Amino acid sequence: MKIESDISQGLPVFHMVGLLSSEVREARERVRTALKNIGHPLPYGRITISLSPADRKKEGARFDLALAVALLASMNIIREENIREVLIVGELGLNGDVKGIHGVLPIIIMAKQQGFRYCMVPFENAAEGSAVDDIHVVPVRNLLEAVEYLNGKTELFVINRSVTGNTGSDKILNDGTGDMSEIYGHTMAKRAAAVAAAGKHNLLMIGPPGAGKSMLASRIPGIMPDMSMEERMEISGIHSICGILREGGLVTLRPFRAPHSGITLPALVGGGTHPKPGELTIAHGGVLFFDELPEFHPRVLDALRQPLEEKKVRVVRNGGNYEFPADCLFVGAMNPCRCGFYPDRNKCNCSIADIRKYLGRISGPFLDRMDMCIDVPRQSVEALEERKTVSVEESSGRIKERIDRAVQIQFQRNNGKYNSQLSVEQVKKFCILDDAGNRLIHNAYQKFFLSMRSYYKIIKTARTIADLEGSEDISREHLGEALGYRIGSGKYNTIF
Repeated sequence: MKIESDISQGLPVFHMVGLLSSEVREARERVRTALKNIGHPLPYGRITISLSPADRKKEGARFDLALAVALLASMNIIREENIREVLIVGELGLNGDVKGIHGVLPIIIMAKQQGFRYCMVPFENAAEGSAVDDIHVVPVRNLLEAVEYLNGKTELFVINRSVTGNTGSDKILNDGTGDMSEIYGHTMAKRAAAVAAAGKHNLLMIGPPGAGKSMLASRIPGIMPDMSMEERMEISGIHSICGILREGGLVTLRPFRAPHSGITLPALVGGGTHPKPGELTIAHGGVLFFDELPEFHPRVLDALRQPLEEKKVRVVRNGGNYEFPADCLFVGAMNPCRCGFYPDRNKCNCSIADIRKYLGRISGPFLDRMDMCIDVPRQSVEALEERKTVSVEESSGRIKERIDRAVQIQFQRNNGKYNSQLSVEQVKKFCILDDAGNRLIHNAYQKFFLSMRSYYKIIKTARTIADLEGSEDISREHLGEALGYRIGSGKYNTIF
Protein backbone atom coordinates (compact mmCIF):
# COMPACT_ATOMS: atom_id res chain seq x y z
CA MET A 1 0.00 0.00 0.00
CA LYS A 2 1.43 3.38 -1.03
CA ILE A 3 0.34 6.87 0.05
CA GLU A 4 1.02 9.97 -2.06
CA SER A 5 0.21 13.56 -1.12
CA ASP A 6 0.13 16.84 -3.05
CA ILE A 7 -0.40 20.40 -1.82
CA SER A 8 -1.07 23.04 -4.47
CA GLN A 9 -2.61 26.48 -4.81
CA GLY A 10 -6.37 26.74 -5.09
CA LEU A 11 -9.51 26.78 -3.01
CA PRO A 12 -8.94 25.15 0.41
CA VAL A 13 -10.07 21.54 0.07
CA PHE A 14 -8.85 18.20 1.39
CA HIS A 15 -9.47 15.29 -1.01
CA MET A 16 -8.69 11.63 -0.29
CA VAL A 17 -9.04 9.09 -3.11
CA GLY A 18 -8.43 5.36 -3.55
CA LEU A 19 -11.58 3.29 -2.76
CA LEU A 20 -11.72 4.25 0.92
CA SER A 21 -13.96 2.95 3.68
CA SER A 22 -15.72 5.37 6.03
CA GLU A 23 -13.11 4.96 8.81
CA VAL A 24 -10.30 5.84 6.36
CA ARG A 25 -12.21 8.92 5.17
CA GLU A 26 -12.61 10.01 8.80
CA ALA A 27 -8.81 9.99 9.09
CA ARG A 28 -8.86 13.36 7.33
CA GLU A 29 -10.16 15.11 10.44
CA ARG A 30 -7.98 13.12 12.84
CA VAL A 31 -4.85 13.95 10.84
CA ARG A 32 -5.76 17.63 10.36
CA THR A 33 -6.37 18.13 14.09
CA ALA A 34 -3.30 16.13 15.19
CA LEU A 35 -1.02 18.18 12.91
CA LYS A 36 -2.46 21.42 14.26
CA ASN A 37 -1.97 20.31 17.87
CA ILE A 38 1.72 19.48 17.38
CA GLY A 39 2.37 22.88 15.80
CA HIS A 40 2.22 21.99 12.07
CA PRO A 41 -1.21 23.10 10.81
CA LEU A 42 -2.10 22.30 7.22
CA PRO A 43 -1.59 25.20 4.80
CA TYR A 44 -4.50 26.77 2.94
CA GLY A 45 -4.76 25.28 -0.52
CA ARG A 46 -5.79 22.20 -2.46
CA ILE A 47 -4.65 19.04 -0.67
CA THR A 48 -4.92 15.67 -2.41
CA ILE A 49 -4.09 12.31 -0.87
CA SER A 50 -4.00 9.13 -2.98
CA LEU A 51 -3.90 5.62 -1.52
CA SER A 52 -2.87 3.03 -4.08
CA PRO A 53 -3.60 0.55 -5.53
CA ALA A 54 -6.81 2.41 -6.33
CA ASP A 55 -8.89 -0.72 -6.96
CA ARG A 56 -8.29 -2.27 -3.52
CA LYS A 57 -10.56 -1.43 -0.60
CA LYS A 58 -8.80 0.36 2.28
CA GLU A 59 -10.18 -0.23 5.76
CA GLY A 60 -9.25 0.58 9.34
CA ALA A 61 -7.44 3.39 11.15
CA ARG A 62 -3.90 2.09 10.60
CA PHE A 63 -3.24 4.64 7.80
CA ASP A 64 -3.44 7.73 10.06
CA LEU A 65 0.25 8.01 10.95
CA ALA A 66 1.37 7.38 7.37
CA LEU A 67 -1.06 10.02 6.08
CA ALA A 68 0.31 12.58 8.55
CA VAL A 69 3.93 11.79 7.59
CA ALA A 70 3.10 12.06 3.87
CA LEU A 71 1.55 15.49 4.42
CA LEU A 72 4.53 16.65 6.47
CA ALA A 73 6.81 15.55 3.63
CA SER A 74 4.73 17.63 1.17
CA MET A 75 5.07 20.58 3.57
CA ASN A 76 8.89 20.07 3.54
CA ILE A 77 8.91 19.44 7.28
CA ILE A 78 10.19 15.88 6.72
CA ARG A 79 12.66 15.10 3.97
CA GLU A 80 11.18 12.71 1.43
CA GLU A 81 14.34 10.57 1.15
CA ASN A 82 14.09 9.81 4.89
CA ILE A 83 10.86 7.85 4.48
CA ARG A 84 11.47 5.89 1.28
CA GLU A 85 12.48 2.66 3.03
CA VAL A 86 10.11 3.00 5.99
CA LEU A 87 6.73 1.33 6.35
CA ILE A 88 4.54 3.38 8.71
CA VAL A 89 1.35 2.25 10.49
CA GLY A 90 -0.64 3.59 13.44
CA GLU A 91 -3.82 5.36 14.51
CA LEU A 92 -3.70 8.98 15.58
CA GLY A 93 -5.44 10.67 18.48
CA LEU A 94 -6.50 14.31 18.16
CA ASN A 95 -3.59 15.39 20.39
CA GLY A 96 -1.09 13.56 18.19
CA ASP A 97 -0.75 10.41 20.28
CA VAL A 98 -0.14 7.21 18.29
CA LYS A 99 -2.54 4.43 19.32
CA GLY A 100 -2.07 0.68 18.97
CA ILE A 101 -3.72 -1.26 16.15
CA HIS A 102 -4.52 -4.89 15.32
CA GLY A 103 -2.51 -6.97 12.88
CA VAL A 104 0.93 -5.39 13.33
CA LEU A 105 2.79 -8.72 13.27
CA PRO A 106 1.68 -9.79 9.74
CA ILE A 107 2.25 -6.20 8.55
CA ILE A 108 5.88 -6.32 9.71
CA ILE A 109 6.36 -9.74 8.11
CA MET A 110 5.00 -8.35 4.84
CA ALA A 111 7.27 -5.29 5.13
CA LYS A 112 10.29 -7.54 5.50
CA GLN A 113 9.25 -9.61 2.47
CA GLN A 114 8.88 -6.44 0.37
CA GLY A 115 12.35 -5.21 1.26
CA PHE A 116 11.63 -2.45 3.79
CA ARG A 117 14.50 -1.78 6.20
CA TYR A 118 12.44 0.04 8.84
CA CYS A 119 8.90 -0.28 10.17
CA MET A 120 7.43 2.50 12.34
CA VAL A 121 4.69 1.18 14.63
CA PRO A 122 2.76 2.33 17.72
CA PHE A 123 4.65 1.84 20.98
CA GLU A 124 1.83 -0.46 22.20
CA ASN A 125 2.70 -2.89 19.39
CA ALA A 126 6.46 -2.87 19.96
CA ALA A 127 6.57 -6.40 21.38
CA GLU A 128 4.96 -7.81 18.23
CA GLY A 129 7.70 -6.21 16.18
CA SER A 130 10.33 -7.89 18.30
CA ALA A 131 9.21 -11.29 17.00
CA VAL A 132 10.43 -10.68 13.41
CA ASP A 133 14.07 -11.13 12.44
CA ASP A 134 16.21 -8.80 10.35
CA ILE A 135 14.04 -5.68 10.19
CA HIS A 136 14.37 -2.51 12.28
CA VAL A 137 11.15 -1.78 14.19
CA VAL A 138 10.76 1.82 15.44
CA PRO A 139 8.05 2.19 18.13
CA VAL A 140 6.67 5.73 18.60
CA ARG A 141 4.36 7.17 21.25
CA ASN A 142 3.20 10.25 19.37
CA LEU A 143 3.43 12.07 16.05
CA LEU A 144 6.01 14.57 17.32
CA GLU A 145 8.34 11.68 18.22
CA ALA A 146 7.92 10.30 14.70
CA VAL A 147 8.77 13.67 13.12
CA GLU A 148 11.83 14.15 15.30
CA TYR A 149 13.12 10.64 14.53
CA LEU A 150 12.56 10.89 10.77
CA ASN A 151 14.39 14.23 10.73
CA GLY A 152 17.32 12.71 12.63
CA LYS A 153 16.89 15.06 15.57
CA THR A 154 16.33 12.35 18.17
CA GLU A 155 17.23 8.71 18.72
CA LEU A 156 14.56 6.16 19.60
CA PHE A 157 14.92 2.59 20.81
CA VAL A 158 14.99 0.58 17.58
CA ILE A 159 14.18 -3.13 17.84
CA ASN A 160 16.25 -5.44 15.65
CA ARG A 161 15.87 -9.09 16.66
CA SER A 162 19.01 -10.16 14.77
CA VAL A 163 20.97 -7.82 17.07
CA THR A 164 19.04 -7.89 20.34
CA GLY A 165 18.30 -11.62 20.29
CA ASN A 166 15.53 -12.77 22.60
CA THR A 167 13.49 -9.70 23.55
CA GLY A 168 11.15 -11.52 25.86
CA SER A 169 8.50 -12.22 23.26
CA ASP A 170 9.29 -15.92 23.36
CA LYS A 171 7.96 -16.40 26.86
CA ILE A 172 4.86 -18.53 27.30
CA LEU A 173 1.82 -16.27 27.27
CA ASN A 174 -0.94 -18.86 27.13
CA ASP A 175 -2.65 -20.12 30.26
CA GLY A 176 -2.05 -23.78 30.99
CA THR A 177 -4.94 -26.14 30.30
CA GLY A 178 -4.14 -28.72 32.96
CA ASP A 179 -2.47 -32.12 32.94
CA MET A 180 -3.75 -35.54 31.95
CA SER A 181 -2.68 -36.90 35.34
CA GLU A 182 -5.51 -34.88 36.91
CA ILE A 183 -8.06 -37.13 35.18
CA TYR A 184 -8.68 -40.32 37.17
CA GLY A 185 -9.53 -43.43 35.18
CA HIS A 186 -10.78 -43.17 31.59
CA THR A 187 -7.82 -45.18 30.30
CA MET A 188 -9.45 -45.88 26.94
CA ALA A 189 -10.60 -42.28 26.52
CA LYS A 190 -7.06 -41.02 27.18
CA ARG A 191 -5.72 -43.55 24.70
CA ALA A 192 -8.16 -42.27 22.08
CA ALA A 193 -7.18 -38.66 22.82
CA ALA A 194 -3.51 -39.58 22.31
CA VAL A 195 -4.31 -41.21 18.95
CA ALA A 196 -6.33 -38.15 17.92
CA ALA A 197 -3.51 -35.76 18.89
CA ALA A 198 -0.82 -37.88 17.21
CA GLY A 199 -2.55 -38.09 13.82
CA LYS A 200 -4.81 -35.01 14.00
CA HIS A 201 -7.93 -37.16 13.83
CA ASN A 202 -11.28 -35.52 14.62
CA LEU A 203 -12.72 -36.91 17.86
CA LEU A 204 -16.28 -37.21 19.17
CA MET A 205 -16.94 -38.12 22.83
CA ILE A 206 -20.31 -39.36 24.09
CA GLY A 207 -21.21 -39.74 27.73
CA PRO A 208 -23.32 -38.52 30.66
CA PRO A 209 -22.91 -35.07 32.25
CA GLY A 210 -19.86 -34.66 34.46
CA ALA A 211 -18.07 -37.74 33.14
CA GLY A 212 -14.97 -35.72 32.22
CA LYS A 213 -15.41 -35.03 28.49
CA SER A 214 -14.64 -31.30 28.68
CA MET A 215 -11.77 -31.90 31.09
CA LEU A 216 -10.23 -34.41 28.69
CA ALA A 217 -10.67 -32.12 25.67
CA SER A 218 -9.03 -29.16 27.39
CA ARG A 219 -5.87 -31.20 27.97
CA ILE A 220 -5.39 -32.31 24.36
CA PRO A 221 -3.37 -29.20 23.33
CA GLY A 222 -0.87 -30.09 26.08
CA ILE A 223 -0.06 -33.44 24.45
CA MET A 224 0.10 -32.18 20.87
CA PRO A 225 3.57 -31.70 19.30
CA ASP A 226 5.42 -28.44 19.92
CA MET A 227 4.94 -25.78 17.27
CA SER A 228 7.68 -24.93 14.81
CA MET A 229 8.74 -21.28 14.49
CA GLU A 230 6.78 -21.05 11.21
CA GLU A 231 3.62 -22.27 12.96
CA ARG A 232 4.15 -19.87 15.86
CA MET A 233 4.53 -16.93 13.48
CA GLU A 234 1.45 -17.93 11.46
CA ILE A 235 -0.78 -18.48 14.49
CA SER A 236 0.50 -15.33 16.20
CA GLY A 237 -0.25 -13.38 13.02
CA ILE A 238 -3.85 -14.64 13.04
CA HIS A 239 -4.27 -13.72 16.71
CA SER A 240 -2.72 -10.32 16.04
CA ILE A 241 -5.25 -9.59 13.29
CA CYS A 242 -8.07 -10.64 15.61
CA GLY A 243 -6.72 -8.49 18.45
CA ILE A 244 -6.24 -11.36 20.92
CA LEU A 245 -2.44 -11.60 20.92
CA ARG A 246 -1.78 -10.99 24.61
CA GLU A 247 1.09 -8.67 25.49
CA GLY A 248 2.17 -8.74 21.86
CA GLY A 249 4.32 -11.86 22.26
CA LEU A 250 4.33 -14.98 20.12
CA VAL A 251 1.84 -17.74 20.84
CA THR A 252 3.84 -20.64 22.23
CA LEU A 253 1.11 -23.17 23.14
CA ARG A 254 -1.38 -24.54 20.68
CA PRO A 255 -4.72 -22.70 20.74
CA PHE A 256 -7.76 -24.17 22.48
CA ARG A 257 -11.05 -22.58 21.46
CA ALA A 258 -14.39 -23.62 22.98
CA PRO A 259 -17.14 -21.36 21.58
CA HIS A 260 -20.59 -21.24 23.16
CA SER A 261 -23.37 -23.23 21.50
CA GLY A 262 -25.10 -19.97 20.55
CA ILE A 263 -22.28 -18.96 18.20
CA THR A 264 -23.40 -17.57 14.83
CA LEU A 265 -22.21 -18.80 11.46
CA PRO A 266 -20.05 -15.70 10.65
CA ALA A 267 -18.49 -15.83 14.13
CA LEU A 268 -17.49 -19.45 13.54
CA VAL A 269 -16.24 -19.54 9.94
CA GLY A 270 -15.57 -15.83 9.45
CA GLY A 271 -17.34 -13.32 7.31
CA GLY A 272 -19.31 -10.14 7.72
CA THR A 273 -19.47 -7.11 5.46
CA HIS A 274 -15.71 -6.79 5.75
CA PRO A 275 -14.71 -10.47 6.20
CA LYS A 276 -12.65 -11.31 9.26
CA PRO A 277 -11.46 -14.67 10.63
CA GLY A 278 -13.80 -16.65 12.86
CA GLU A 279 -13.27 -19.14 15.68
CA LEU A 280 -12.37 -21.86 13.20
CA THR A 281 -9.40 -19.82 11.98
CA ILE A 282 -8.41 -18.65 15.48
CA ALA A 283 -8.16 -22.35 16.42
CA HIS A 284 -5.78 -22.96 13.48
CA GLY A 285 -2.95 -25.22 14.61
CA GLY A 286 -4.74 -26.17 17.82
CA VAL A 287 -8.04 -27.60 19.05
CA LEU A 288 -11.59 -26.45 18.30
CA PHE A 289 -13.87 -27.91 20.98
CA PHE A 290 -17.66 -28.04 20.74
CA ASP A 291 -19.27 -29.02 24.04
CA GLU A 292 -22.93 -30.10 24.05
CA LEU A 293 -22.77 -30.70 20.30
CA PRO A 294 -26.54 -31.10 19.63
CA GLU A 295 -27.15 -27.66 21.19
CA PHE A 296 -25.35 -25.99 18.28
CA HIS A 297 -27.53 -24.87 15.38
CA PRO A 298 -27.54 -27.52 12.61
CA ARG A 299 -26.57 -24.84 10.07
CA VAL A 300 -23.49 -24.00 12.13
CA LEU A 301 -22.45 -27.65 12.39
CA ASP A 302 -22.94 -28.33 8.69
CA ALA A 303 -20.85 -25.27 7.85
CA LEU A 304 -17.89 -27.13 9.37
CA ARG A 305 -18.10 -30.00 6.90
CA GLN A 306 -16.05 -28.47 4.10
CA PRO A 307 -13.43 -26.74 6.32
CA LEU A 308 -12.83 -29.98 8.25
CA GLU A 309 -11.95 -31.65 4.94
CA GLU A 310 -10.07 -28.86 3.18
CA LYS A 311 -8.48 -27.24 6.28
CA LYS A 312 -9.37 -23.78 5.01
CA VAL A 313 -12.37 -21.43 4.90
CA ARG A 314 -13.47 -19.66 1.74
CA VAL A 315 -15.61 -16.54 2.04
CA VAL A 316 -17.03 -15.03 -1.16
CA ARG A 317 -18.13 -11.40 -1.28
CA ASN A 318 -18.82 -8.90 -4.04
CA GLY A 319 -15.59 -7.14 -3.16
CA GLY A 320 -13.49 -10.28 -3.60
CA ASN A 321 -12.78 -13.79 -2.37
CA TYR A 322 -11.16 -14.44 1.01
CA GLU A 323 -9.39 -17.58 2.20
CA PHE A 324 -8.61 -18.20 5.88
CA PRO A 325 -6.55 -21.12 7.25
CA ALA A 326 -8.46 -23.63 9.38
CA ASP A 327 -6.15 -26.59 10.01
CA CYS A 328 -7.27 -27.54 13.51
CA LEU A 329 -8.17 -30.69 15.41
CA PHE A 330 -11.92 -30.81 15.98
CA VAL A 331 -13.12 -32.35 19.25
CA GLY A 332 -16.82 -32.68 20.04
CA ALA A 333 -18.60 -33.77 23.22
CA MET A 334 -22.25 -34.66 23.64
CA ASN A 335 -24.78 -36.31 25.90
CA PRO A 336 -26.72 -39.26 24.46
CA CYS A 337 -30.04 -37.54 25.26
CA ARG A 338 -31.35 -34.27 26.67
CA CYS A 339 -31.07 -35.42 30.28
CA GLY A 340 -27.78 -37.15 29.47
CA PHE A 341 -28.27 -40.53 31.14
CA TYR A 342 -29.45 -42.83 28.33
CA PRO A 343 -29.33 -45.89 28.25
CA ASP A 344 -29.57 -45.99 32.07
CA ARG A 345 -33.36 -46.27 32.39
CA ASN A 346 -33.13 -45.84 36.15
CA LYS A 347 -32.25 -42.18 35.53
CA CYS A 348 -33.36 -41.48 31.95
CA ASN A 349 -37.06 -41.02 31.20
CA CYS A 350 -36.57 -39.70 27.64
CA SER A 351 -38.56 -41.51 24.97
CA ILE A 352 -36.76 -42.94 21.95
CA ALA A 353 -38.56 -40.38 19.77
CA ASP A 354 -37.31 -37.52 21.98
CA ILE A 355 -33.78 -38.90 21.94
CA ARG A 356 -33.76 -39.22 18.16
CA LYS A 357 -35.13 -35.71 17.81
CA TYR A 358 -32.38 -34.40 20.09
CA LEU A 359 -29.62 -36.22 18.21
CA GLY A 360 -31.23 -35.49 14.85
CA ARG A 361 -29.80 -31.98 15.06
CA ILE A 362 -26.48 -33.57 14.07
CA SER A 363 -26.51 -34.57 10.41
CA GLY A 364 -25.10 -37.82 9.08
CA PRO A 365 -22.59 -36.08 6.77
CA PHE A 366 -21.22 -34.16 9.75
CA LEU A 367 -20.82 -37.34 11.81
CA ASP A 368 -19.06 -38.90 8.83
CA ARG A 369 -16.31 -36.28 9.26
CA MET A 370 -15.49 -37.67 12.71
CA ASP A 371 -12.50 -40.04 12.54
CA MET A 372 -13.11 -41.41 16.03
CA CYS A 373 -16.13 -41.82 18.32
CA ILE A 374 -15.63 -42.95 21.92
CA ASP A 375 -17.75 -43.61 24.97
CA VAL A 376 -16.80 -41.69 28.13
CA PRO A 377 -18.68 -43.42 30.97
CA ARG A 378 -19.30 -42.07 34.44
CA GLN A 379 -16.69 -43.23 36.94
CA SER A 380 -17.82 -44.86 40.17
CA VAL A 381 -16.82 -43.41 43.55
CA GLU A 382 -14.95 -46.63 44.40
CA ALA A 383 -12.88 -46.39 41.21
CA LEU A 384 -12.03 -42.75 41.90
CA GLU A 385 -10.93 -43.49 45.48
CA GLU A 386 -8.84 -46.44 44.32
CA ARG A 387 -7.12 -44.31 41.68
CA LYS A 388 -6.28 -41.60 44.21
CA THR A 389 -4.76 -44.01 46.74
CA VAL A 390 -3.26 -46.83 44.66
CA SER A 391 -2.16 -45.67 41.22
CA VAL A 392 -0.55 -42.62 39.70
CA GLU A 393 -2.05 -41.40 36.43
CA GLU A 394 0.24 -40.87 33.46
CA SER A 395 1.20 -37.23 32.95
CA SER A 396 0.74 -35.19 29.78
CA GLY A 397 4.52 -35.03 29.42
CA ARG A 398 4.85 -38.83 29.24
CA ILE A 399 2.02 -39.11 26.75
CA LYS A 400 3.50 -36.30 24.68
CA GLU A 401 6.82 -38.11 24.41
CA ARG A 402 5.10 -40.99 22.61
CA ILE A 403 3.13 -38.62 20.42
CA ASP A 404 6.27 -36.68 19.46
CA ARG A 405 7.94 -39.90 18.31
CA ALA A 406 4.86 -40.91 16.31
CA VAL A 407 4.62 -37.48 14.66
CA GLN A 408 8.30 -37.57 13.75
CA ILE A 409 7.75 -40.95 12.07
CA GLN A 410 4.74 -39.56 10.18
CA PHE A 411 6.53 -36.43 8.98
CA GLN A 412 9.54 -38.40 7.73
CA ARG A 413 7.34 -40.87 5.87
CA ASN A 414 4.55 -38.52 4.72
CA ASN A 415 6.72 -35.54 3.74
CA GLY A 416 5.59 -33.33 6.63
CA LYS A 417 1.94 -34.46 6.74
CA TYR A 418 -0.14 -35.93 9.54
CA ASN A 419 -1.74 -39.29 8.78
CA SER A 420 -5.21 -37.70 8.70
CA GLN A 421 -4.03 -35.46 5.84
CA LEU A 422 -2.98 -38.28 3.52
CA SER A 423 -4.56 -38.43 0.06
CA VAL A 424 -6.08 -41.62 -1.33
CA GLU A 425 -2.92 -42.32 -3.33
CA GLN A 426 -0.75 -41.79 -0.25
CA VAL A 427 -2.97 -44.14 1.77
CA LYS A 428 -2.39 -46.84 -0.84
CA LYS A 429 1.35 -46.18 -0.64
CA PHE A 430 1.92 -45.80 3.11
CA CYS A 431 -0.97 -47.77 4.66
CA ILE A 432 -0.57 -51.24 3.22
CA LEU A 433 -2.69 -53.93 4.94
CA ASP A 434 -1.94 -57.64 5.15
CA ASP A 435 -4.50 -60.29 4.15
CA ALA A 436 -6.04 -60.44 7.63
CA GLY A 437 -6.38 -56.66 7.73
CA ASN A 438 -7.95 -56.53 4.29
CA ARG A 439 -10.53 -59.15 5.25
CA LEU A 440 -11.36 -57.25 8.45
CA ILE A 441 -11.87 -53.88 6.78
CA HIS A 442 -13.85 -55.38 3.89
CA ASN A 443 -16.18 -57.23 6.26
CA ALA A 444 -16.65 -54.07 8.36
CA TYR A 445 -17.38 -52.04 5.21
CA GLN A 446 -20.21 -54.40 4.30
CA LYS A 447 -21.59 -55.03 7.81
CA PHE A 448 -21.64 -51.43 9.07
CA PHE A 449 -22.49 -49.75 5.73
CA LEU A 450 -19.40 -47.56 5.90
CA SER A 451 -18.89 -44.72 3.45
CA MET A 452 -15.72 -44.45 1.40
CA ARG A 453 -14.69 -41.56 3.63
CA SER A 454 -15.12 -43.76 6.72
CA TYR A 455 -13.20 -46.59 5.04
CA TYR A 456 -10.12 -44.42 4.50
CA LYS A 457 -10.42 -42.69 7.90
CA ILE A 458 -10.25 -46.07 9.66
CA ILE A 459 -7.10 -47.01 7.74
CA LYS A 460 -5.47 -43.64 8.49
CA THR A 461 -6.30 -43.99 12.18
CA ALA A 462 -4.82 -47.50 12.17
CA ARG A 463 -1.66 -46.05 10.64
CA THR A 464 -1.41 -43.59 13.54
CA ILE A 465 -1.92 -46.36 16.11
CA ALA A 466 0.87 -48.35 14.45
CA ASP A 467 3.14 -45.28 14.57
CA LEU A 468 2.43 -44.84 18.29
CA GLU A 469 3.45 -48.45 18.80
CA GLY A 470 6.59 -47.94 16.68
CA SER A 471 5.43 -50.50 14.12
CA GLU A 472 6.26 -50.17 10.42
CA ASP A 473 3.34 -52.41 9.46
CA ILE A 474 -0.37 -52.05 10.23
CA SER A 475 -1.44 -55.22 12.02
CA ARG A 476 -4.94 -56.62 12.41
CA GLU A 477 -4.90 -55.40 16.03
CA HIS A 478 -4.15 -51.83 14.98
CA LEU A 479 -6.95 -51.94 12.43
CA GLY A 480 -9.34 -53.48 14.96
CA GLU A 481 -8.66 -50.68 17.46
CA ALA A 482 -9.23 -48.04 14.76
CA LEU A 483 -12.46 -49.75 13.73
CA GLY A 484 -13.62 -49.77 17.35
CA TYR A 485 -13.05 -46.02 17.56
CA ARG A 486 -15.05 -45.53 14.37
CA ILE A 487 -18.17 -47.56 15.13
CA GLY A 488 -18.19 -46.94 18.90
CA SER A 489 -19.09 -49.34 21.68
CA GLY A 490 -22.50 -50.19 20.23
CA LYS A 491 -24.23 -48.81 23.33
CA TYR A 492 -26.12 -46.18 21.30
CA ASN A 493 -26.84 -48.21 18.16
CA THR A 494 -30.60 -48.11 18.84
CA ILE A 495 -30.72 -44.34 18.51
CA PHE A 496 -28.03 -43.49 15.92
